[in-house]
Order: sequence, then C-alpha cells, then structure tokens
Amino acid sequence: MAKDKVKGIFCLEGLWSDDLRIRTTVKPILELLELNSDIPFIHEDCATIEEFKFYLNKWTQKKYKKYPILYLAFHGSSNGILISNNFLSLDKIGDQLKGKCRKKIILLASCSTVRTDLRNLKRFLRKTDALALCGYQRIVPWIASTAFELMLLATLQENVFDGRGIVAIKRKTTVVAKMFHDLKFRLVTQ
Repeated sequence: MAKDKVKGIFCLEGLWSDDLRIRTTVKPILELLELNSDIPFIHEDCATIEEFKFYLNKWTQKKYKKYPILYLAFHGSSNGILISNNFLSLDKIGDQLKGKCRKKIILLASCSTVRTDLRNLKRFLRKTDALALCGYQRIVPWIASTAFELMLLATLQENVFDGRGIVAIKRKTTVVAKMFHDLKFRLVTQ
C-alpha cells in the first residue's frame, strides 16, 4: 500500500475497569496494523469527559488530517458512550465535531452505541459531515469484537474516503461483518 494512500487511525480509549491492575486495551490491534501494514496510529487514554473533549478537538486539527479514522473504544449504551460511568450522547459528541469530519469515518467500538433510531445516526452524520459512522447494536464479547475490529480497520484502508469509495467500503465491511454476525455491526452513511 502506498504511503500516501494509508489512512491513519486516531484512537481514544476509556478505562475498561475500575481496577487499574486490569490492563485491557485495544492498543495491540493498532500496533499490529502498524507493524504489518505501516498504518500509523495515535492512541490516547481518556478517563474523563474533559480529556475526551480535549483529544477530540486535537483530532480535528489540520496536523492530524492523515488520521481520518476516529476509533472510539469505550463502554457504551444505546445512543452514547460511557466515560468513567458518565454518559456522553452521540448528539453531544456530534455538537463538538460539528462540520469537522468531512471524508472521515468514525468507529464506535463500544457495546450497543448504535442501537438507536436510524434518524439519530443520520442526524449525527449530517451534523458532523462524517462519511460514515459504525459500531455495535448489542453487548459484544471482547475477543470476537477485537478480531472484527482488526479486520475492519484493515479493510478501511482499501478504498478512498469519498462517495464512490464508501460504497465499496460498505460492501466489503458487510462481507467481514457476516463472519461476525453475532456482533450486530452497523455501518451508516449519509
């Protein structure tokens, strides 16, 4: 894959447990992609909503334009994510990203976040101008979702992030998602 075609991944990750001795993280997925496919990544931990908003603002800066994949790895519930047990709705996240996500894809690697009315997801896409929003509609097991996300993030590298490319991406992710049908993955475009 040509260096100029590679799409970097900007990952924000929450705490998975109150017990800090438990070291669960999605970072090895990113390290594997970087090591084997030269896909660059930025990974930041977010224990508070303030940290999350700080790093979300960083992602929208021009110097991070080569990181068009926003990978949000948090606990979740319908229509939002949980940051240290504090609910942050997709609507609030959309407000912060308003108009700043052109030609970008947002992956919500959190249980049940896209288990909401399609109108909420479409509103988020219109508000943010994101090319696509994707995530899970149910509580997902760690190992299966990790394997799926590795394959998904690799698949996102195969097409340009534009109108024609997203059609191909949607088709390819549907094939990958069928292998993991129990995850109830959903990809929504404008």
